Amino acid sequence: MEHHLRRNLETNENIRPQALLQALSLIVNPSTSDSTLSFILKTLTLSLKNLDNNPNTNPFLSHHILHLFSLLSHHRPHLSHNLISTVREFSLIPSTSTRSLADALACLSISDINVNDESIFLSLVLRPCISVRHWLLFNVSKFDIRPSVLLTVLLGFTKDPYPYIRGAALDGLADLCKCIVVEDESLIHGCYLRAVELLFDSEDSVRCSAVRAVSACGQLIVASKQERSKRDRSDALFLQLCSMVRDMSVKVRIEVFSALGKIEIVSEYILLQTLSKKASSATKEMNFPGQYAEKIFRIPASSASFAFLHGLEDEFSEVRESACRALQTLAILSADFSHEVVNFLMDVLNDDSTAVRLQALDTMHHMAMVGHLKMQQAHLHMFLGILLDSHSLIRCTARKVLKLTELPSLAMFKMCVDGLIRDFELYPQDETEVFSALFVVGQNNRNFLVSLINEVSQMIEPSSGGKLGYDNARKASYLVLATSAPVSMKQQTCSIPPRIFSYAVTLLGRIARSLAEIVDQRTLLAYFSYCSRFTFVSASEFFKVEEHLEGCDVQLIQRCEAISNYHIRRKLQLKEAESSLLDFQVEQNKEINCVNIILQVVIDIWPSLKLGLIDEVTRTLRSLKAELRMISDNNHRGELVFALLYIDALERLGHLCSHLMFSKEFYCHECGKLQCSLGKLDRCLRDMRYKFIGLTKDDNVLILELIIANGILTLCKMEACVDETTLKKLHSVMSCIEHICGEGSTVSSSFVVEVQKSLSEIDTTSCPILDNPYLLLKSLEHFTPRKAVSSGNLKCMEAELHFQGNDFQNPLPFISGLLVGVSLDITLHNIPSENRLWIKMSLEEKLTQFVFLDFHEIEGHNEVRKFTFVAPFYQTPRANCFSLKICIVLECMSDDDQLFRSCGGPNHEVAHLCEEKEVYFSAAVR
Repeated sequence: MEHHLRRNLETNENIRPQALLQALSLIVNPSTSDSTLSFILKTLTLSLKNLDNNPNTNPFLSHHILHLFSLLSHHRPHLSHNLISTVREFSLIPSTSTRSLADALACLSISDINVNDESIFLSLVLRPCISVRHWLLFNVSKFDIRPSVLLTVLLGFTKDPYPYIRGAALDGLADLCKCIVVEDESLIHGCYLRAVELLFDSEDSVRCSAVRAVSACGQLIVASKQERSKRDRSDALFLQLCSMVRDMSVKVRIEVFSALGKIEIVSEYILLQTLSKKASSATKEMNFPGQYAEKIFRIPASSASFAFLHGLEDEFSEVRESACRALQTLAILSADFSHEVVNFLMDVLNDDSTAVRLQALDTMHHMAMVGHLKMQQAHLHMFLGILLDSHSLIRCTARKVLKLTELPSLAMFKMCVDGLIRDFELYPQDETEVFSALFVVGQNNRNFLVSLINEVSQMIEPSSGGKLGYDNARKASYLVLATSAPVSMKQQTCSIPPRIFSYAVTLLGRIARSLAEIVDQRTLLAYFSYCSRFTFVSASEFFKVEEHLEGCDVQLIQRCEAISNYHIRRKLQLKEAESSLLDFQVEQNKEINCVNIILQVVIDIWPSLKLGLIDEVTRTLRSLKAELRMISDNNHRGELVFALLYIDALERLGHLCSHLMFSKEFYCHECGKLQCSLGKLDRCLRDMRYKFIGLTKDDNVLILELIIANGILTLCKMEACVDETTLKKLHSVMSCIEHICGEGSTVSSSFVVEVQKSLSEIDTTSCPILDNPYLLLKSLEHFTPRKAVSSGNLKCMEAELHFQGNDFQNPLPFISGLLVGVSLDITLHNIPSENRLWIKMSLEEKLTQFVFLDFHEIEGHNEVRKFTFVAPFYQTPRANCFSLKICIVLECMSDDDQLFRSCGGPNHEVAHLCEEKEVYFSAAVR
């Protein structure tokens, strides 16, 4: 092939496509000699230089040559210096087309050699091509430029006539100010003033970028000041941002409140002004440096008036949510400000948006952690209504707030307890969290606890027939509350009747699950036993336990005392939390926190499946998915989609496990339903494995363990036992896990160990899986889902498919037997060019045709690609009309996947990147 390529290149003035394909195969072949590669580089370089001299050349030829250069640099690093020099020369030619210049820049940016210096950046950024300027400003981090030079360039481009160039320059300034040390304070101050000036730009997108730049430059200036002037500069920055809270653009208002929440130093009188309609006497005559309007260059302190009230009452829920999030951090700065904030947050708890209510509760939770949440009785009455909210995450966060809230009176304590009990009565699935909240609230308010228990003691006592009757939610709740009463281990005294602790043994399992973060079940049993030692207990089982615990050592007694004094340890933890929160740099991401909380809840409820509570678990999982769908954050869409798929996979796996593992009749299930459920789970896991960029090793092991569980359930079907394909795939996946765990980054779970033992037993005994389907199924008893933690770096590969002017009443014409073309508007998100995409076209589920999408013919970068593609469908039926279901699929390239066996289509299984769209056709009139 080398000799043929030399002959082909030497005999042609211009390179032909066949020669490019041969060059590609030689570049990726590790056996190709260096002399041949040097010849290819030399020939491609000459062809690249001659492109502009020949008007008849293919316009895509430079694109293909530059792509070969990228591959050559990757596979043969020793040729990179000559190659990069050629690309640089080509990019600096004035006549280079925009497309070719973009390809050249991309080729330079992926090189490991530091060639993207100041000179090339400055020479290209001053070109008249708008798209090139925008690309350079957007990717400025890829160039090695001195901060002072870059600041000057970005500052200049803030005056560009094109809005998105100004916006890119401002975003560049904001990013740069986050990572540089101030050398020339006047230059930073100039950038700040220019960003302030652009707060009054006519374009919404520019004003959004200006808000980010003002925030970043302003905080950099504040950090560089001495302690005496630091507060004044920070106050000026805060007031400058407050002046934008009434902007006409929703996105600008969201950015403003987000920026306000990042300011760490604000005077208390200015904070209080944001919640007041009128200017206070302290702020009437005060002015700060800034720009209040286009021609007013002093900003009054009264401009903060009503700022947060505007945000909390905004007509758009996104703005209200952003305002609540800003209050979450600012409330830490002042106790008086926090007390005023509570009055307004109580109204926000009635907001129509779930996301806003959740953020308001999260804000109150942070205030309570630093001891700034003071509730009055009227507040508490309004707050307890949120415990009856239909969304589980809302109720969960409200209970966390109550655990930290100080209740100054017996009446408020009774209201709180009654509210938690009504929550339990309405939502029995909340039992674990309600019991935990009752225990903590009781320990935090011990003075009121004894009075309440004495009032309801008759309700806790057994009935005249000797029945305890703790199936009743209210009785059980009061019993759990009573167990939080103070006990003196040394004096063996208790402030409530000790026999109540003996009654609590009947609820030991339920209470232990609620207090899992405080104490284990064995210690809890010892605690109940010790507290009721001198009382008569009628339960014979408890006497047996008592005998077992008589040898309880000193260490166990100390652990019992730790339960009784849990509230003291909790207060110490809150003081530590207060200290850490005050020093915390407020760069939190609420959406990621919500996702992690929901994923933790999923892990916590999984053990309920082993108790056969499939209906309760299913309701909870579906509620959690509903919570996730309400979170709208394009920046972390990957985490949201992954979490939804993970919960969906666990829900389906839980159904299958409950049917197959807990059923006495293993093969009595309808084969069709079982096959359908397994297929849906398989597609869900395929999406999790192949549609995401940025998966960690822990994420991959998490997915592979789910694939193993699905494979075991598949093998347990009668017809699957005969097929060895699934068993081979199981071995392959186990090898992947062993490889990942062998690198030391993660540890094999007990489930993987048990599966390995079962597979080894099958291999050594040569026992067909059909003879004993439970051989592998028993290892599922050790399966526990791994905890998935969202880091914020996931990207989801997705596609959008559109076609205009077609529906059932406006079909496209076709002629039977002849191919028909369908014009598709396609948008690809986060799909690297090394992936293989296909357009899948199905005719009534009887005939499927695939059309390959060639990335070399698609413009755009990896994040977003938009183009129009005409997909041909060849096998039009002999009918007057028909419809096609069209979607874009991703070929799953992996050794352990089964071959797809499609004629002219993908060789592996596929994952759908978008929903199927239906196109209608009608026979053309001849």
